Amino acid sequence: MTAMRTSVIVSMVAILVALLLVGCASNKGPAEAALAAAQSAVDSVVAEASKYVPDQAQSLQAQLTALKDKFGKGDYEAVVTDAKALASKAKEVASAAAAKKTELTQTWTSMSDGMPKVVEAIKGRVDILSQSKKLPANMTADKLASVKSGLGEITEQWTAATEAYKGGNLMDAITKGSTVKTKAAELLTMLGMPVPDALRG
Repeated sequence: MTAMRTSVIVSMVAILVALLLVGCASNKGPAEAALAAAQSAVDSVVAEASKYVPDQAQSLQAQLTALKDKFGKGDYEAVVTDAKALASKAKEVASAAAAKKTELTQTWTSMSDGMPKVVEAIKGRVDILSQSKKLPANMTADKLASVKSGLGEITEQWTAATEAYKGGNLMDAITKGSTVKTKAAELLTMLGMPVPDALRG
């Protein structure tokens, strides 16, 4: 290969590299903007989504990480395309989180409307039995002591559930409230009292 031919080839390669670099540079700006927009979209929903649809929130964060990796590798065209898809996905997750929050709020409202009355009914029955000189045939001193202990537990747990709700942690509030429901139904049965349908579900 002659020196002149080698020089021509080297020059052509240099030109191609330069063109590629220009192309990459021209794509980097839009990719950077797209990545920033995707980051903003994910950031705006991830906190709320983590509370109500945690799996979807984790998926969003994983996709954002993958997008950043592509940007780091210079795959700018893919970044622009995937960033748009990720922003759309973030909107879907936001809607899913809002729907779940509404559902949980309704569940809590229903629970909080009835549970205090149930606890009060149990307490009233326990007070009557505690003051009674003779316990009914279906009740023993040990059984009553167990009911009293259970009443203390559900009173404490319901307070914790209410505090969780006030603190904005609906999932935790409902988990604790569901535990109270189960225990309250058990205590009512022990007392020989009817168990409302709301406590059976």
